[in-house]
Amino acid sequence: MIRNEKEGNHPKMADRQLAKGMLSFAKPYWKLILFSILLTGFIVTASLAQPFILKIAIDSHINGLYNPMISTQQSKAHIVKELLKKDDISFKEIAILDHNVYFRLNPSDSPFQPISGTQKVAIVPIKNSYYLVHGWNKGFNQSKDYKVNSRNNEIKIIGHSYPITLLHSKEVNVFRTNDYQGLIYLGILYLLLIIGSALCTYFQNNSLQFTGQYVIYDFRKALFRHFSRLQMSFYRQNPIGRLVTRVTHDVESLNQLYSQVIVNLVKEVLILVGILILMLYMSVKLTLICFLVIPVIGIVTFYFKKVLRTTQRNLRTLLSRLLSFLAENLSGMSVIQLFAREEKQLQMFNELNERHYRAGMRQTIINSIFNPSIGLFGNISLSLLVWYGGGSVLDGGITFGTVYAFTHYVRQFFEPLRGLADRFNQIQAALASAERIFETLETKPTILNPVHGKTLPDKVHGNIVFHNVWFAYEKDDWVLKDIHFTIKKGETVGIVGATGAGKSSIIQLVNRFYDNQKGIITLDGINIKDVHLNDLRKHIGIIQQDPFVFSGSVYENIRLNHRHVSNEDIIKAAKSVNIDSFFRMLPEGYETMLGEEGTVLSAGQKQLLAFLRAMIADNDVLILDEATANIDTETEIAVQDTLKEMSKNRTTIIIAHRLSTIQHADKIIVLDKGRIVEMGNHQQLVRNQSAYYQLCVNQNKGTRVKEKV
Repeated sequence: MIRNEKEGNHPKMADRQLAKGMLSFAKPYWKLILFSILLTGFIVTASLAQPFILKIAIDSHINGLYNPMISTQQSKAHIVKELLKKDDISFKEIAILDHNVYFRLNPSDSPFQPISGTQKVAIVPIKNSYYLVHGWNKGFNQSKDYKVNSRNNEIKIIGHSYPITLLHSKEVNVFRTNDYQGLIYLGILYLLLIIGSALCTYFQNNSLQFTGQYVIYDFRKALFRHFSRLQMSFYRQNPIGRLVTRVTHDVESLNQLYSQVIVNLVKEVLILVGILILMLYMSVKLTLICFLVIPVIGIVTFYFKKVLRTTQRNLRTLLSRLLSFLAENLSGMSVIQLFAREEKQLQMFNELNERHYRAGMRQTIINSIFNPSIGLFGNISLSLLVWYGGGSVLDGGITFGTVYAFTHYVRQFFEPLRGLADRFNQIQAALASAERIFETLETKPTILNPVHGKTLPDKVHGNIVFHNVWFAYEKDDWVLKDIHFTIKKGETVGIVGATGAGKSSIIQLVNRFYDNQKGIITLDGINIKDVHLNDLRKHIGIIQQDPFVFSGSVYENIRLNHRHVSNEDIIKAAKSVNIDSFFRMLPEGYETMLGEEGTVLSAGQKQLLAFLRAMIADNDVLILDEATANIDTETEIAVQDTLKEMSKNRTTIIIAHRLSTIQHADKIIVLDKGRIVEMGNHQQLVRNQSAYYQLCVNQNKGTRVKEKV
């Protein structure tokens, strides 16, 4: 019962082509996106600054007491400052003690040769006491490297003796004064960064959500506008469930791309680049060791890209098939139950559902391998950092603050990589959806408006000519063959024939729902292909056997695009054909909401509603496609009388199965297998005793048809 899906067979679109299409929809909102990116820049800066602030706090303030120093007499302090600046050595004046000024240096800037008039010094903790070591400032880490001689106030370090001074707590606090202040400043800065980052994140999230909603609004509007321009053959080939999936699930996937993925992707890339720069700045060797796993991650990502994209595409296709099947079966449930096909349809649904389930499980398994693998490589990198960085701290080759900052940066580095893995999945899902959306948007309408269209007058005469018209729904499978007839102004023409003869196809061509492949169709001497579609269709009204009803009220369904028509005009029109009572009987009369496809109405009431639509529209050409088939006999008599009145001075085409409804027609066209086999009025055709006569005989079950003269 479900149409065969061909969705998976379309040529795949290049990622660059898809990206270009998606960016074109985001372009109108570039200011919001730029604002989000600027906020992202601050958020990234704050995020990267926090571990670096902790490093400074540890190395320069918490452990700063043990950093190398130089001392000089107070009188020479200004000269030493100039020399340090000249040699581009970072320093900080931290204490004045016993007429000596002490300058703290960065471990990496500690000079190998003492500056004239200065002495190397360092503070070292030994057995809960602090000693000032004179002449040496390299620090030590292992007990075997030194030996204290308290009697001589000396310390022996790697075979060399240096004088030491025991520092009391007040003296230690003198050296600590700047550290306390520095920690307060760094704490305030850290807090401000956290608050600023939180505020920026709030505004960024809002701007991203606004952007996403704006873009998907435009996507849905573009899709619906495009659907309204596509020819009827498109809807014959594409199940409604598939098209609904485009506007709902596929567009929602793009919402995630615009509202989350794009800016967060920029954020994560900036974090990765920023971390890489900071880590290289702190220690090139340690950075290279931590990133030994990066090539492996690149290989894994490259492999999973193709696998994930294929899986996402397959999952979307199966979802579309599942929704199409579901929509079709829910709409046709009465037929399913009538023919006792419940079990068979359930079996078919279970097969589709099983395929969708397996595709979803495959995606889950792939994600469960890909995402944790990024975390695994991050832990391996952290292990390498602990192994090498910890050893370097013990050897004095690197500071503890640097290693501590590295542990933060390694976690931060692989967090975006894990995020990129999620983004990667979202991007693949979005690209699969975008591929389907743009495939639909790039489907070219075959029923086109002319470039320089001719304008019809407000009122047309209604002269219609089919001149050697050939038409096929599928290539060379001709439904209409060399059709030639003329309908003059004000004529009523009936078209009859067996099922499949081509009656409805003629109606489809008059409205340009389809275009004929050969021949010409004219309205008042103008080729209908030279007239704008809206201009053509506003002059042609149609009452169908199975009219479509929207979910609005009775008033709204009758009025449609004729907004100038009042409720009173509608009621007046209904009373004029004695069908007002049918709508008064509804729960809320003309205000009754009719539900999806007019479930509140019977088949006959739907036809009456369509009849009122045509009356209100007052078109110059009226087409009746078995318009009274579902109306009871009493109502039909009233309607037929009104139709005769409406047909006066109006070109009318009647598609008839019940031949009694066209006996009054000025001309009757008889079709057989796509060709005109007879043409004339009722009396003439009955006299001929040919195709039309045979139709009458068959319909009246062999009884003799009396000629009415």
